[in-house]
Amino acid sequence: MPYEELKKNVAQMMAATSEVSADVIEFPKKAVRAEILVIDDEVAVNNNVRKILSKEDFNVDQAVTKAEALEKIEQKAYALVVLDLKIPEVNGLELLKAIRDKRPDTMVIIITGYASIETAVEASRMGAVDYLPKPFTPEEIRDAAEKAFRFAA
Repeated sequence: MPYEELKKNVAQMMAATSEVSADVIEFPKKAVRAEILVIDDEVAVNNNVRKILSKEDFNVDQAVTKAEALEKIEQKAYALVVLDLKIPEVNGLELLKAIRDKRPDTMVIIITGYASIETAVEASRMGAVDYLPKPFTPEEIRDAAEKAFRFAA
């Protein structure tokens, strides 16, 4: 049952059994869901990360190009970005810098099929909160996102 319908039904039942009008019953607002942007040119990876994180009750948007990613970041302040290190037109570290410059409070997790100690260290220095080599399991990406939000709290 949708939240609004449930809220209405509960208000009507409570009003019918008490002196309180259904119009004055206050309900808590729905919890705000964190906004996440997944940036990966591999559509299968992008879709899988979206599905995994959506099940954790996050709002997940997707981008496959630099231009699309920058446009979405301009329009919305994401709490977390999951960023592939290699996407066409730009090095992922350059895009990480652009994200951190535009939205310094946005956390970034780097994912990559080309993991190296050098890029992991550089990503960390640039503000990435985690670095996951591909392939990763659903648990690993879920744990990385949860860890990022615990870190931010």
